[in-house]
Amino acid sequence: MMKNIVKYVIPLVLVIAIPFILFIQKKETPIQKYDRAVQRVFNDFNPTGLSVAIVKDGEIFFEKSHGYKNAEAVTFVDNNDIFNIASCTKAFTAAGIGKLIEEGKLNWDDKVIQYIPNLKLADNYITNNLTIKDILSHRTGFGTFYGDLLWYNTNYTNEEVIKRMQYIPIIYDFRTQFGYQNNMYMIAGEIIEKISGQSWEDFIFQNFLSPLEMTDTRMSIDQFDGTEEMAYPHFNDSLIGIYNFEATKAAASIWSSTRDLANWAIMLLNKGTYKNEQILNPETIRTLFSPQTILSVSEERESFGIHFRNYALGWSTYDYNNCKIVEHNGGMPGFISKVALIPEENMAVIILNNGFDTYGNTALFYSIVDIATDRFTNNWIEYYLSKKAESDQQQKKFNDERIATKDTSILPTISMNDFKGMYKDKMYGEAEIKLVDGKMHCTLLPAKKIFTSEMKHWNKDTYRVDFKDPFLPYGLVTFESDKFDLVTGFKIDLPSHDFHFKNLYFKKIH
Repeated sequence: MMKNIVKYVIPLVLVIAIPFILFIQKKETPIQKYDRAVQRVFNDFNPTGLSVAIVKDGEIFFEKSHGYKNAEAVTFVDNNDIFNIASCTKAFTAAGIGKLIEEGKLNWDDKVIQYIPNLKLADNYITNNLTIKDILSHRTGFGTFYGDLLWYNTNYTNEEVIKRMQYIPIIYDFRTQFGYQNNMYMIAGEIIEKISGQSWEDFIFQNFLSPLEMTDTRMSIDQFDGTEEMAYPHFNDSLIGIYNFEATKAAASIWSSTRDLANWAIMLLNKGTYKNEQILNPETIRTLFSPQTILSVSEERESFGIHFRNYALGWSTYDYNNCKIVEHNGGMPGFISKVALIPEENMAVIILNNGFDTYGNTALFYSIVDIATDRFTNNWIEYYLSKKAESDQQQKKFNDERIATKDTSILPTISMNDFKGMYKDKMYGEAEIKLVDGKMHCTLLPAKKIFTSEMKHWNKDTYRVDFKDPFLPYGLVTFESDKFDLVTGFKIDLPSHDFHFKNLYFKKIH
């Protein structure tokens, strides 16, 4: 009898137990899940190089790098390699202002004109009432990226950029709309220098980089001494040149690694303390993270479970998976960066890539938060792969439609000799049209190293220009004339999300 019981019970136990044992064996740890997500994003989105760090409870919980820091030299990325973190620099500048406020040298609501008396904007009321909080929270009345061409590869000093800001059009009522502004962070950097008596670079280094042991971080490429392990910028799978923008250093110039940025995140999550040293006061961090300017929530974001979005001071904030997210993204030619804090989880996520891939960074971040909170809201990698494919298709359609406007059989109404001369946009500066060996050339003089090109006939009085910048598409220059067929000026159709050539009008001056 007992033998018969054993004969049937043991197989039954095994049938029940084996699937459970296999389930235990197959159950992934969070680190294994993070690792799989990073690998999947790297494989599917194909950034040149990808570096990721996750901070949890005051230490680096996970870090991983894939790909190349230089695809031509076939050198591999690791977590000590520095990338241009672009607009993630803004959080350091805002923290620098906070430090001066802690020292009693500034107030958040001080008028900017107290410290930058030569500031003049198109609206006198805004000029006289613009506060430090306003310039850090993008509520000045300017449109997003308006005026960015003033610093992009130009020879303008900060003083000259500020002087020309009076010609940037104001399109919103003061303090009513969000308009992302790099120039305002340039002004914040100027205030730091004026009040501290130090350069912006020295002030940020002394107050943040040094005490946080961010030893690999550089304030700009001007500080490179040849010892850096750096990731190089790539665009469309090709190595491109390194960009350096002196006028906007306080907005976008820092180079850092995921490992160094982890220390920055640890301090911010720990109420301003790092290794028992108080770097920033808790009240300052609360202010930096507090909403200032309301951002819209699209229907798409609502479907993700996002209910609010705001810009704070050097950070944006929103909710996701019942958590408050405090983050900033950065983008420069060849680089995309994300530094995100999830205070309720005592967690931070840092993602850097040197292949200019925004979709992969976003997909990876949401995937990581889903894993951390054990709330899986979407297959983010598949979702953003489809978004990328959709975007690529739309871009191809746009390009095809643009090419269809080319018709060289429609001859110019004006001779080439009449196009020659000097032109001027009151905000941007001068441009020159000249003939070289019988061919027309266009040069935008403030950035003549890159914004110069032969002009090729497109149709009627429109000509194609291919500026020396792989980050930008070709432009179409269209000349205008009066009733006497005298050239009056030209405009440039050069589609770019970041630089508004459409706002420029070059009037012929001689």
